[in-house]
Amino acid sequence: MRSNASHTYISDIYYHIGLSYCNRHKYEKSIFPYSKAIEFIPNELKYRHERAKAYQILGEHDLAIKDFSDVIRMNPRNAHAYFRRAFSYKAQGKYELAATDFEKAKLVDPLDPSLVVNYSKLDKIDVIVLCKPGEEKEY
Repeated sequence: MRSNASHTYISDIYYHIGLSYCNRHKYEKSIFPYSKAIEFIPNELKYRHERAKAYQILGEHDLAIKDFSDVIRMNPRNAHAYFRRAFSYKAQGKYELAATDFEKAKLVDPLDPSLVVNYSKLDKIDVIVLCKPGEEKEY
C-alpha cells in the first residue's frame, strides 16, 4: 500500500498535467488527469475546481455544475465557484439559479470587482475566466 505522501505526490503530478493541458487549451485532455488526482485525494478542492472549469469550457455543464457544487459544499466561501457555476446554469437556461449564484459570488467576495456582471449584456457571454488554470484564489 502507498503512503499518504505518495498519494499526494501522485495526485499533484496528475493535477499539474491537467493544468498543462488547460494552459494549452486542450481541455478535453485535462479531464483524465484531474479525475485521477481526485481519485487519490477526493477532498482537494483545487483538483475538483479545475476539472469543473474544464468541463464548463467543453460544454459539459451538468458535470461542471456537479463539481462546482462539490467545491461550494466543501467551501461555501468560494466566490469563484459560485460565479463559474452561474455560467453553467445560464447555459442550461436556468436563469434564476444563475442570477442567484452571480449575486452570491458578489456577496461572498464583495471587494472583487470582477464578480460584478451586467445582466443586460450577459446573454452574449459564455463564461468569464477570472484567472489562469492553477491560479485560483484560496478562500
